[in-house]
Amino acid sequence: MKSRYYLLLILIGGVSVLWAAYLFVIQVLDPFEMGGYRRLRYTPQKEILIPKRGAILDANGNLLVSSISYYQIDIDRDAVNRWAKRKDIALQDAYRQIANVLSENSELTLEQVMGRLNRNDKLTSIQISNKIKESELDQIIRVFEEHKLPGLISGFSSMRRIYSKGKLAGRLLGAVSEKSNGYDEETASRSLYQLAGMTGIEATYNNILGGTYGWREIVLDANHERVPYPNLHQKKPANGNNIKLTIDSNIQEIVENALLDGVEKYSASNAGCIIMDPNTGRILAMAGISRDDRSTDPNVIRNSPNIAASFMFEPGSTMKPLTMLPALENRTLGFNEMVVCGPKRMPNGRMIQDGHIPAGKPLLPRDIIAKSSNVGIAEIATRLGPTKLYEQFISYGFGQKSGLNLFGESSGLFHKLENWDSYTLQSISFGQGMSVSAIQLAAAYSAVANGGRYMKPYLLDSILDDQGNVIEQYEPRALRKIGSTAVTDSIKSYLQAVVDYGTGRHIKMDYIRLGGKTGTAQKNIEGSRGYASGKYTSVFAGLFPVENPQMVIVTFYDEPAPGFHYGSTSAAPTTKQIIENILFMPNCAILPFNERLRSSSLPMPGLMGKHLFEAERILNSHGFQYRIEGPDSASVVIDQFPKAGISVDRNHPITIKIGRIAGTDQQVVSQGAMPNLVGLTVRKAMQIASRYRIAIRVNGTGIVRRQSIQSGSRLSGNSLCVLEASI
Repeated sequence: MKSRYYLLLILIGGVSVLWAAYLFVIQVLDPFEMGGYRRLRYTPQKEILIPKRGAILDANGNLLVSSISYYQIDIDRDAVNRWAKRKDIALQDAYRQIANVLSENSELTLEQVMGRLNRNDKLTSIQISNKIKESELDQIIRVFEEHKLPGLISGFSSMRRIYSKGKLAGRLLGAVSEKSNGYDEETASRSLYQLAGMTGIEATYNNILGGTYGWREIVLDANHERVPYPNLHQKKPANGNNIKLTIDSNIQEIVENALLDGVEKYSASNAGCIIMDPNTGRILAMAGISRDDRSTDPNVIRNSPNIAASFMFEPGSTMKPLTMLPALENRTLGFNEMVVCGPKRMPNGRMIQDGHIPAGKPLLPRDIIAKSSNVGIAEIATRLGPTKLYEQFISYGFGQKSGLNLFGESSGLFHKLENWDSYTLQSISFGQGMSVSAIQLAAAYSAVANGGRYMKPYLLDSILDDQGNVIEQYEPRALRKIGSTAVTDSIKSYLQAVVDYGTGRHIKMDYIRLGGKTGTAQKNIEGSRGYASGKYTSVFAGLFPVENPQMVIVTFYDEPAPGFHYGSTSAAPTTKQIIENILFMPNCAILPFNERLRSSSLPMPGLMGKHLFEAERILNSHGFQYRIEGPDSASVVIDQFPKAGISVDRNHPITIKIGRIAGTDQQVVSQGAMPNLVGLTVRKAMQIASRYRIAIRVNGTGIVRRQSIQSGSRLSGNSLCVLEASI
């Protein structure tokens, strides 16, 4: 018995010695080189922390673009299974507890979560969702910790840009793309998630908006659960800064709506508009529209070129005031000097035409601009000479980018002086043989508007941090002087003459003085010196009010339909519409709101009981916009909105209702009074004539200037009214 005891003791002691020796060899001598694996197990891993991309605000602080982060939630089903066994509950009951927490604190339903948890039993970890918002994730983590629920694994999934105003300024703001092929030296990771700007503002200021990545050290056990470990390090991510633009979203919306209406009305391929504060260089609106933008997906629009910055066009006659300025400045032209205009063969043998100006007609500089004389401005450029004109146009910024540093901005096309031929000087003087962007043209006209200072255009007002504190404020910068105040004031008066009695007289307003210049340019055939037949760009460059310009506006249409290809018939009316809507904004300080309303309003005439012919004649004579409601068989006004005597803006929509007067048996009038069609478009005149079965013949296109039967005259059954129309 005693020998057995000693034998057992020796056996146990021997085994213990052998085990101790084995452990010594394994842990100290490390013959199998297990130390590397052990160190690897307890070497912290680095988890990437993704920064939030900065927001984009308009000049009033309104949010245009922001970011929302999404996170992925996985559930470790092995951990849930072990927890269920310890708690002595069924696995499905454990799943239901977890599903309840997830569904109550996110947009997921209980059925969706349970379906994911019971899918594919071979997977130890299952993805529940990768679209969990940050606020939802914080709440889920808090509840899991509070109830000591197992298995939650979470991590960053993606980021999405939110465009608060839909399509507004889509081409300007641009778009971003998701990338996961970055590289970070600090974490040695080649799978960084990136939200990078591709176009527009997003691409231009990508470094400001993007932020910098962070990281934190973590230690995971064999079950992939985080282990508390001392002295772990981390680097917090730096979120992207917010940027505040100079764009006023209210003005931007006015411009885009006008352009959308314009491309449809004038059947243009594209349209663009820039509005700039001439005294600072701040860009208040920058819009580019294509024909199909109403129905195009917003994401497609944001990935499209910024038409207002990238589209190049020959400026046409909008160059004439800019050509005249250095001639007046250098005294090669007198302010009251008469210049012979009209069709003329120049000394170099080139024949230059002058529409609507008879040969040998002498004009003052003011009238050369107002009447848009090609011959007059070519003669002035010849006196000035190529060197001085070239230097002046360079000082306007033509042939070079504006300094906006805007993604996709074009530099235009302006040949070096040594490449000019014998025709170039004359062509350049009236805007041929060169191409500009709307930004360049707006900046040049701004220099005229403010008294001769070329202001650097800018779109970025300030850079803000997460708390809204200003990190960097951008200020106006005058780059150079392009002319004296005396000369620029004269040019402004010439631009006013264009609107008062020249090619832009139809956009004159009673309550504010406008100045501007129309331009019509045939489109160049790409890669050649020739021009495409029937393809034009219509342009209008304007400023208001003339006595102290607060805004400069450049509007253009690309390939408008025939008849609308003139700057005076498409770009100018759209500009007027934009200006009127801006001035009508309640917070517009250019013209007091009450004064604007009082200046543009008229008392509503009384139309009740009048024949429709007479009612339309009255409304048309005052320039009211109106629509008619009622059966085609009726012709007497039975109601009107607004009522008689109420002050109404000319652009306010007026409704007149026609019908039968109670107690009468009114029928269609086949022989009645001739309506007044003068001043209406041909289309509108034809509609009215068709409504009252009046036979007409139209000579010309555009606006009805004369009618062969005077308004109010009695019509017979075979009467034919001839309408004379012109642009």
